[in-house]
Amino acid sequence: MTELELRNKVVGVMRGWLGYSEANGKFKTIIDLYNTQRPLPRGYAVQYDDEWCAATVTAAGIAAGLQDIILGECSCSKMIERYQDVGHWEENDAYRPEPGDIIMYHWEDGSNYAATDCTAPPNHVGVVEQVTGSTITVIEGNKGEAVARRTVTVNGRYIRGYCLPDYAGKADKEVDMLTYKTIEDVPESYRPSVQLLLDRGALRGYGGGVLNISEDLCRMAVILDRLGLLAV
Repeated sequence: MTELELRNKVVGVMRGWLGYSEANGKFKTIIDLYNTQRPLPRGYAVQYDDEWCAATVTAAGIAAGLQDIILGECSCSKMIERYQDVGHWEENDAYRPEPGDIIMYHWEDGSNYAATDCTAPPNHVGVVEQVTGSTITVIEGNKGEAVARRTVTVNGRYIRGYCLPDYAGKADKEVDMLTYKTIEDVPESYRPSVQLLLDRGALRGYGGGVLNISEDLCRMAVILDRLGLLAV
């Protein structure tokens, strides 16, 4: 998956939870998902009467299959520490976020916030859904005891900073690992060109017909074929 697809996957999970609340009891499914982690962060199982904003962000990462880059925690401060440890904490409030970034708030930010650097512990957290102009739309768990949206301004009051999951690194890793084991596994759009490479002896399969050809090499075969360089 591309970086954008990975980001949208997390945002899609959060959108699917809009309306989950303490009033209708659906928020419990989010907490239950958080508690499936093994080991649990700091060994603590979140209770239904706990604050659950950070647990929601973590659970979204689990639901999206991205718990290796959405670093799990039920504490906002501890979540920041985890991202600091891997060099993915952004302290500059003026940073322009992207969908899937994690925004941290500090509600006691003073009216002179633009001229001061807030270093206090965060109070709340959510996932950036989109940025339009200077307006950030965020989806948050436990906003008024529900999963709901909030809008804030880039470099606006109350922004404490951003945790930045390594979507780019995850996307690159997945592309690097994409291979096709046999000629039958190669997508039909690539297969004729790859077969020509095999017929010309430019590729050799292993025992049992195992090929293990990469996506990039398949694309190169198509380019060579279109240039007429694979013709017999």
